[in-house]
Amino acid sequence: MTELPSVDWASLEHAYGSAEDIPGLLLSAETDTRAGSTPGSTWFDLWSALCHQGDSYTASYAAVPFLVRLAAQPLYRTQYEPLMLAASIEVSQMSGRGPSIPKELVVSHSAALGHGLQLALDAVKRPLDKDSRIAFQGCVAAFHGQGLTARNIWDSED
Repeated sequence: MTELPSVDWASLEHAYGSAEDIPGLLLSAETDTRAGSTPGSTWFDLWSALCHQGDSYTASYAAVPFLVRLAAQPLYRTQYEPLMLAASIEVSQMSGRGPSIPKELVVSHSAALGHGLQLALDAVKRPLDKDSRIAFQGCVAAFHGQGLTARNIWDSED
């Protein structure tokens, strides 16, 4: 079981209000490997709450360390949902589509981005299907601080 970040979730917000429900969703994500495009999946709910239509929220930044740690788990080494959500939150933040990162989250958020970059770099070295390759390549760009490049990579799959 991946440890949840020690934050006051009730003081944070996501797209629909209080982030009190995010810890339960994050814990559920440990075993729900259904795609984020599948309504009713945990990943669908996390994407909707934390990166709704490309916007990020204070709870989004608090979730990034957990998402990156989850991406390091064996179940998710070849699946891109956790890293792509974390990278998308970063792209949103770089694009000014969310609030500033709360001071108490800056250190853990920054450390998670470095770890996420390493996981994404490792992932693109493995043989992948086209969707996974595009997702992880976009994550590499996002974690390198290249938000526009990440979006262009992700949009190239259309």
